[in-house]
Amino acid sequence: MPPSPVRFWFASGLLLPGAVTFARAAVHVHAATGSVPWPVHLVWVWGLFTVLALPLVRLHELERLRAAAARGEAPRAPRRSARGRLLSLSRALTPGRPRRVLAATTFAVSAVVLTALWWAPVSPADGPGAPRFLDFSAYGLALGATGVLVALCLITLSPVALRGPRRSRAVGAGAGLATGAAAVALAAALTTVLPVEATTASTDGADHDLGSELPSTVEDVGWRWSTPDGGPVLEVAPARTGVLVRSAEGVALVDTSTGEERWHYRRSGEHAVDMQTSPGGNSVMLTYPARDVDGDPAQRLVVLEADTGHETGEYQSPRSALPLHYQHQGEFTPLLHRDVLTTLRRSDGRTSVAGYVPETGRERWTYEPLGDCARRGQDVTRHEVIVLLECDMDIMTGERGGRGAVRTLHGLVPSTGTWLWHTDVDMSSPGDDVWIHTSADGHLFAFAWASDGGTESGNVLFGRNGEVVARDLPGFGGPTGHEGDWLFTSDGYLTWDADGDSGTYGWRGLDGGERTASAGETPAGDGERRERIRPVPLEDALVTAAPRTDGSAAESITLAVRPWTEGEEPADDAEATTVDVALEPAAGGPPPDDRDEEWVSLHGVPGAVVLTRPGSSEVVGIV
Repeated sequence: MPPSPVRFWFASGLLLPGAVTFARAAVHVHAATGSVPWPVHLVWVWGLFTVLALPLVRLHELERLRAAAARGEAPRAPRRSARGRLLSLSRALTPGRPRRVLAATTFAVSAVVLTALWWAPVSPADGPGAPRFLDFSAYGLALGATGVLVALCLITLSPVALRGPRRSRAVGAGAGLATGAAAVALAAALTTVLPVEATTASTDGADHDLGSELPSTVEDVGWRWSTPDGGPVLEVAPARTGVLVRSAEGVALVDTSTGEERWHYRRSGEHAVDMQTSPGGNSVMLTYPARDVDGDPAQRLVVLEADTGHETGEYQSPRSALPLHYQHQGEFTPLLHRDVLTTLRRSDGRTSVAGYVPETGRERWTYEPLGDCARRGQDVTRHEVIVLLECDMDIMTGERGGRGAVRTLHGLVPSTGTWLWHTDVDMSSPGDDVWIHTSADGHLFAFAWASDGGTESGNVLFGRNGEVVARDLPGFGGPTGHEGDWLFTSDGYLTWDADGDSGTYGWRGLDGGERTASAGETPAGDGERRERIRPVPLEDALVTAAPRTDGSAAESITLAVRPWTEGEEPADDAEATTVDVALEPAAGGPPPDDRDEEWVSLHGVPGAVVLTRPGSSEVVGIV
């Protein structure tokens, strides 16, 4: 193929956006996963080889030209015309064997690399939930490699023609640059902009605190909020300025004083499988089933400001796993703090704690205790990352001491991973079950243990810097016990004392005060299945919920607002105010994963108590 200034400068213009996009995508993938796919290395190696080989090929062609001139075979170019000289040169510089070999090999390498890199973006979604959510990095690698390799193919096809009319050079370079930039911009729009349907809200500038501004009591239904598509409500969580509601495609913040939506974030065609809020209610994290750059199942995390809905980060989870629900006490569960995303991990037989920047997902710090430690749990408070490990030695001195396994709580600074404190915890036997939980307001955390069969148990409440706030609290654990949602704050905790088919709720303050409220039935549902119906303690009353099925499509929930009585004797249950709430069923019902266990979600939020249930499309505010 004869040399062409337009083709050469088009390839040069295409090479620039291709190389920049490819390099940035490779850096992003390496920062998130610690490695890059093998085709990335092949592109760089072959690109470097081609750049070094082209001058040698050019020298070979010039030698052929000199030899042809010496034999009188090269045509003489007219001296009066630059165009004539170029045409004459092109006839003499027909590609030789080295250029043909280089071009053929470049085409072969391009076919192998592009097939591998384009597989993830264009292959059909597979696996649980058929996730389509794919990071732009996968498209960046594929598009960038395409630009680089196409440019190399064009350059190796024929001798380089650096000279030519200035207009031809400008047109070629501009066309290549525009083509590459347009392809990258289109891919970015299709993967990062068009799938997202979101609004944001402005902050009012007030100093809101999670768990504050709750009503002293409630009386009746004040507002209703429905999902925009009539789909099911999957989860709700209190925030500083309202309630966060997770539906199939994303999350919305509802103003609990008016029932109006403040902001929402949704991804079209995707399914948010989990929602997690930071201990202080500053941030919310959504988990979407996704695919990584190889097309394998992964978890994609989206972090938003809870008050405004502004996106602060989007990246692949530190753990690549099947898109299943995260369990709060899971070994690798990423936990969200305002300053860091933290997770436990085990590598080369050692357990460590890793902290990641919420805005980028890049690793910020690693904490590695001494000895061989097994992970037992983790949680986060407003001020610390809490880790429960089982180690074979004293983690401070390195001495083994013959004590066997030592269970140790560690407190770390969220922003840096710096060690703050640690304490060994004693139990009746090494086989005891253990838990750590953060309080509803995020200030305290509890460590509790129970022997097999529950014959022995204990608990400790810790404050900031490992300060012991209380120990062996009676009735600690709430109506649902250790396996349910614990209800405690920095002021006190809820207890349940069963008495046949009825019982008594109690709120025991950490200052020693106690209030009680009667209950007509236990929290257990039909068939002795414990439903996750967590009561809401307010200043003057306790709000409980019980589902009632009347055979209609809508399900009725009966709320009981029970006044507190100081001391151990509860008020007569006849003094309770009841509120019947009918919840409209969602279109199509809840997803299969949400049918496994029925529950009613009841939360105290600023100005109201909110109620919902899976299978319903509504969130109801009781004011």
